[in-house]
Amino acid sequence: MADRLFGFEVGRRQWIGLSLMAVGLAVLGLTAPSMHGAHSQFSTAAMIAFEATLFGLGGLLIMGRQMGSPVEHHGVMLGAAAGILFGVSDTAIKALTGIVGAHGLLGVLLSPWLLTAIAASIVAFYASARGLQDGDAVPVIAVTGTAANIAGITGGILVFGDPMAGSPLGLTLQAIAFVAVIVAAALMPAPVRAAGAASAAASA
Repeated sequence: MADRLFGFEVGRRQWIGLSLMAVGLAVLGLTAPSMHGAHSQFSTAAMIAFEATLFGLGGLLIMGRQMGSPVEHHGVMLGAAAGILFGVSDTAIKALTGIVGAHGLLGVLLSPWLLTAIAASIVAFYASARGLQDGDAVPVIAVTGTAANIAGITGGILVFGDPMAGSPLGLTLQAIAFVAVIVAAALMPAPVRAAGAASAAASA
């Protein structure tokens, strides 16, 4: 749509990245075992560790420019931070669905995961908006969506005990799919040398 309808230039490298991303996420979805019921029970220790780790990773990505990362990659880094924090919010919301079933609305209002979901959503929103200002729309949006999906899938497995594929073939396909998505995310930003040349040409 960006290429055909809105006139954004999508390079060969980005087409490869988008294709790998689509295939990887599709394979992850197709190989996931079917689940019955809400499946929203979670380990508190795993939840704290997972959410704190992702919050920290998102914060590092947001602070990337101040830490010396390439300026031309700041938009994509903010997109990745936004996706990770959307994943934090999604994981917290899933936990809240289990809490409301067990303790009602009062349990949700008193839960620290409500504040976690709200805080992560707000920071993710602003990181996403700034990422679209600082970077190209196509890679920023693609990386945001991918990071959110991966964070959500990982949270489901580590925090809620969502089952993985039950066969060696399924596990192999899921591992390949994860690698494909990570490689795709790395391919989405323009190369540093290309971004530098474009910046020099614009200055001239």
